[in-house]
This record gives sequence, C-alpha cells and structure tokens, in this order.
Amino acid sequence: MEVKAINDVNARVGDRIILGIDTSSLIKTAFLLYMFPILCMLAGAFIGWKISLYCNYDGSVFSIISGFLLFFTAFIFIKSKGNRLARKREYKPRIIRII
Repeated sequence: MEVKAINDVNARVGDRIILGIDTSSLIKTAFLLYMFPILCMLAGAFIGWKISLYCNYDGSVFSIISGFLLFFTAFIFIKSKGNRLARKREYKPRIIRII
C-alpha cells in the first residue's frame, strides 16, 4: 500500500513501518464527514417547516427542499474545508517508527 506520510524517522523505500495519525484530528474529520451533513439536513428541514408556517404552504414540501439544499451545501463546505485541512501537518499520517 502506498500512503503519503510525514517521515520524521528517516525511513527508506522498502522499510516496514508503523503509521499513526492524531486521534483528535481523526475524530474531527469523522464528525465533519458523517455527522455534519446529517445535522445540516435536519436543520434545513426544520427551517423549511418554519418558513412554510409563515407562508401558508405545505410544510413537508418546504422541509424536503430546504433539507436537501442544506445537505448538498454541507458537501460543498466539506470539500473546501477538506482541501484546507489536507495542507495542515496534524491531519497527515506520520511514520512513527521502523519495524
């Protein structure tokens, strides 16, 4: 398997190594990928329902439209945030030691 990793231990090609990644970084990215879109969809559905009350329209239609709108907006946000996080050192795998 090939992985781009930070080589602080001066490992060479062919060495068997142990890779590691910071746990807090892993938890943050997992939340961003899995929970954030769902929370945005739920917030969008709630906002759509509230808007439908003021406009006297069918609440389920507004909830569906605004829920999916925020759901897809969350993916656009994740894409841009992911590109920024990929440049940070703490979000990259690191070679811990050579076996």
